[in-house]
Amino acid sequence: FDDPEDRGMIPRALDEIFDRIDKDKSGSSFEVKLSMVEIYLEELLDLLKPNAYQRLRLRESVLQGVWVEGLSQYSVPSSRAAMELVLGGMAHRTVGATNMNEASSRSHCIVSLRVERALPDGVVQCGVLHFADLAGMERVDRTGAQGQTLEEAKRINLSLSALGNCIGALSDPYRTHIPFRDAKLTFLLKNSLGGNAKTTLLVACSSRHRDIDETVTALRFGARARAVRNVVKVNQKLCAQELQRLLDKLQQEHRTLQQYCLSLEQQLDGLTSKENA
Repeated sequence: FDDPEDRGMIPRALDEIFDRIDKDKSGSSFEVKLSMVEIYLEELLDLLKPNAYQRLRLRESVLQGVWVEGLSQYSVPSSRAAMELVLGGMAHRTVGATNMNEASSRSHCIVSLRVERALPDGVVQCGVLHFADLAGMERVDRTGAQGQTLEEAKRINLSLSALGNCIGALSDPYRTHIPFRDAKLTFLLKNSLGGNAKTTLLVACSSRHRDIDETVTALRFGARARAVRNVVKVNQKLCAQELQRLLDKLQQEHRTLQQYCLSLEQQLDGLTSKENA
């Protein structure tokens, strides 16, 4: 975390966010909350409360989109405090040994950072940054997975296949149904994949010749993902004054249209009277 050259994406992003907050001169107030969820064997686990043993569920609404019910969130005052939470959560992530990796990730992990900005006029803007660390697609003949490790590999591969299907459907302009609900991973990332979001995909590839099949598959997946286009807008809640101004504007437009309709009715009555005479 302290090495400026070897830091990863999460500490760099945290530093950038809190640096912009510190430099903000608009008089706004900010609140940053962090959460971490693990998807293991298609079950959701709270990495910041590893001993809670609470069953988490995915929920969806028009206003909030998709969220994890019961997932803990912690307010973080600085990038260092946020990174300490992340490191603590990562220590509880499920890993296992295979023939290809002594500490192979046996699950997907999503770190979410929610930033709320309250402007001086009362308007509240909100944004969520997701860091999704996905376990890699596994070939059992190479990893030598058996027993529980084999079951983990099956679930990982199924969820990644569901992700590929969603990316393929999103990149096809003629597809009307996107199978987000086929896996917990795709349902949880629904907002990021095809909603009001900007999404960046980093594909890990190998330069070794024996990994060429996996590398080609990963690159093809990345090429499909590039074809997805999202339209983004600022998430904000209007204050009472803004809502009142909007209401006044709509009421004025309504009165104008009423007067216009009344004038048209009067003109029609006049024409009808002339025809009858």
